[in-house]
Amino acid sequence: MPGHLRMHSSKKILFRLLIISLITTLAACGSMQRKREQGFYDTLTLFKHALRWEAPDSQLAFFIQPETANLPSRYGMRAVDMEKVTPAVEIDENTWVIKVRLQYLQESSQSIQTISEEQKWHWLGEDKGWRRKNPKPVITRRKTHPVKTK
Repeated sequence: MPGHLRMHSSKKILFRLLIISLITTLAACGSMQRKREQGFYDTLTLFKHALRWEAPDSQLAFFIQPETANLPSRYGMRAVDMEKVTPAVEIDENTWVIKVRLQYLQESSQSIQTISEEQKWHWLGEDKGWRRKNPKPVITRRKTHPVKTK
């Protein structure tokens, strides 16, 4: 085989390898993004359940800075529900924001308080996953509604 034909076929092979590598890399990136996104929504679900059923120490594990978490359980309040108000918005590659509505039961008066909050979550890598970047808002006892009994 003449030299110029060998060179032409080796360029074709290199080009094909480059295309295959590019496609594989893009597919892996897409897969990682989907995995991170699923991890985010799984973390939100776990956080919701931790607020409702777990002790404050378990809830603190979801915060980057647990000392600033401002958990309502300190004020005799217990979360009873958390629902998404808006879809998550990616602020940058590692920070997402979502608006949620939380309902708390004030245990002393058996009244429900509903608040909306913006939660900022930060990706800390495969080992640590998603953690809450901002503290919970301070909950006042003014906006309460009695629990209706049947």
